[in-house]
Parts: sequence; C-alpha cells; structure tokens
Amino acid sequence: MFSQIQTYAGIINAIIIRRVEFMSKIRVLVWDENPPHAPKTLYPHSLNGAIAEGLLALGADHLEVKTVNLDDPEQGCSEEALNNTDVLIWWGHARHGEVKDEVAQRVKNRVHAHGMGFISLHSGHYSKTFKAVLNCSGDLKGGWREHEPPEQEQIRVCAPQHPIAQGIDDFTLDGEEMYGAPFDTPPPLTVVFQSYFPLGGEYFPSGMCWTVGKGIDPNFTSGPGKGANQGYGVGRVFYFRPGHETMPTYFDDRVRKVIYNAVLWCGKKS
Repeated sequence: MFSQIQTYAGIINAIIIRRVEFMSKIRVLVWDENPPHAPKTLYPHSLNGAIAEGLLALGADHLEVKTVNLDDPEQGCSEEALNNTDVLIWWGHARHGEVKDEVAQRVKNRVHAHGMGFISLHSGHYSKTFKAVLNCSGDLKGGWREHEPPEQEQIRVCAPQHPIAQGIDDFTLDGEEMYGAPFDTPPPLTVVFQSYFPLGGEYFPSGMCWTVGKGIDPNFTSGPGKGANQGYGVGRVFYFRPGHETMPTYFDDRVRKVIYNAVLWCGKKS
C-alpha cells in the first residue's frame, strides 16, 4: 500500500513539474535586418513586428516576445540578450554581409553549447547565423525565381505527427518567391513540409528540423541496430521557407501557426 502511494505521489509530482515547466514563458527574440526594401505599407512594423504579432496572438500567456534588428546596439544579439533568449527567430535577406562574424559565432555557441532554439525564415538560409549553426553553405542549387505576377506555392505536410505540423493541413499561398531543390544543408532530422511551385514544376523542402551541438556522437555511423542512434543535440533548429518581404506571408494564419508551433518545439515545450 505504501509503495502504491509512493508511485502515485511520484506521478503527481511529475505532472506538477511538467506543468510548471510549461507555465514558465518561452523567451523569444525575433530578429530582422531592418530591411529598407520591405514595403512599409505592407509591413509597417517590419517583418519582425508582424512575426511577433502572430506569436502573441497565439500564445501571449506563455510566450515573452521581443523584437530586435541589425541596427540595434551589438546588432541586437549581445551576450546578455542571447543569454536571456530561449528561441531566436532570424529573418535576413539583403544585409547578410553586414552581420559581424562574432555575432554569428555568438549565436552558434548559444545553440550548440547551451541549447537555445534557432528558427531561420525564408532568405535567412544565406545568413551567417544559419550557415554557422548548421555548418553549411545554404545554397539554393535548384535556383530561385521572383515572378510577376507572384506565383503560387503549394505546401504539403510531410510529417503530420510532428509537433510543428499540429493543426496544419496542406495549404496554398497565392503569391511567393520560388526556391528550387537541391538545398545545401545537412540531412535533416525531419522534413515537416515540402513546397511545390506549379509555374515551373519545382519542389523544395520548405520546413526542416535538425538538432545540433552537445549530445551527438560525432563518431557514430549506422550503429548496431536495435534503435541505437547518434543521439540528439542540445539545440533544436527549424528552417521555414515562405516569407518574401513583398508578400503578406507573415499575416497568413497558417504560416503564423507553423512559426508558433516551431517556437514550442525549438523551446522544448512540445
């Protein structure tokens, strides 16, 4: 009887701990390059403002969201700022070269050594931070196209059981920029979404996950079977393709839901 009570007490304690963990707010830092080419009529508070607005609309009670940009002191990514960030969201395009190398390394260290989540959006695949975190070129080896009128992007859910796909069905964006595969990144842990561009027939892995940093055995090959694997890194990374600055993509409810889900996953709450 006493052992049963201990067991029940342990279960209840575990539930309480889990609830407390989830109740602690995820601290999200939304970064953009303060892009001068993004139309203010479309994004009056820049892209990071629209992304932050979407996150707060879905999770104001459990997210703490701040916005910074390239022109802020220390380019918005001081040691103090990153030390107080659970998930960093990065949007960049025309000003990648202005990001200091030490900022990219600071972000990489925070992800690889301390487990900060990292979400790269759209053309952030060419950012110094994305390339540092994943140790890749981020090249679009299938090319890209900005068409007039804007072309359609059809997004397929490839991993419907994944936390980032929860509440998301296949959907279509009426106007976006095309990216074509192959995409030069490490093999992903999961391809959550894939895009198809009917104008030219291109496909692109538009939502991918990785884990990086401490916890992965660098000497692991195919292993002994029986479910053994290389381990999972302390830092969670997600890349999501849609988000061209001349399109209202970050006001789309489905896109906002994907980014919100990604924050929960990268912040280790799902």
